[in-house]
Amino acid sequence: MLQSAVPQNQVFSGSAARARSLMARGRRLVSGVMVGLAGLTLALAALHGPILKSLGSWLRIEDRLERADVIVVLAGGTPWREAAAASLWRAGWAPRIMISRPAVRPDVGKLIELGIRKLDLQGESRAVLERYGVPADQIIAIGESARTTEPELHLVHTAATDKAYRRLILVTSPEHTRRVKVTWSKEAPRGPEGIVAATQEAFPFDDWWRRRRAAESVLHEYLGLLAIGLGISPFMR
Repeated sequence: MLQSAVPQNQVFSGSAARARSLMARGRRLVSGVMVGLAGLTLALAALHGPILKSLGSWLRIEDRLERADVIVVLAGGTPWREAAAASLWRAGWAPRIMISRPAVRPDVGKLIELGIRKLDLQGESRAVLERYGVPADQIIAIGESARTTEPELHLVHTAATDKAYRRLILVTSPEHTRRVKVTWSKEAPRGPEGIVAATQEAFPFDDWWRRRRAAESVLHEYLGLLAIGLGISPFMR
């Protein structure tokens, strides 16, 4: 029994139709992907500001103030941190102020050696506090030096424990507050309590990514938090 033959031109016509259909679907897929990418690009362009702002603002935390045994001025940020500490002292939040001793940078050491600079960083911190009205006998100076936040807070914890302090107010710059809180939580899980207080110095959280120094600070804080999280900060200087 003979089968009816399909005309060759009909076969070609069917293949062409399928090809056109596949090409049409391909064009629609490509168009959809392009529209999606364009939408994603526009969304990122519109949202990058709020996202970056949130990344910066997340670094700032501030605890509710309570009366403490001592106010601690963490190294750096002179004279802003000293100004904030003196203000807290005048308001009666603690009867004394503790100042850490940052390691002397080579440039500062050379200037002191040449007689151009009279005080090291701790000496300047003390002088600023006294200028703000804090009596010398109410300033406690830590004798050992530290280069970074973690060994600094270790020395603060040791001094506070030796003096049987139960609560401290830790004064630092706004963008540094979260790392201080995280570090203190790891350093003193059983106390004394550390209340973090930020200075009043301005930090451009709203557009930090457009300002070089602010961007460097934010990156530095996140790298520091990452090092703490990975447990490698003791190996970094």
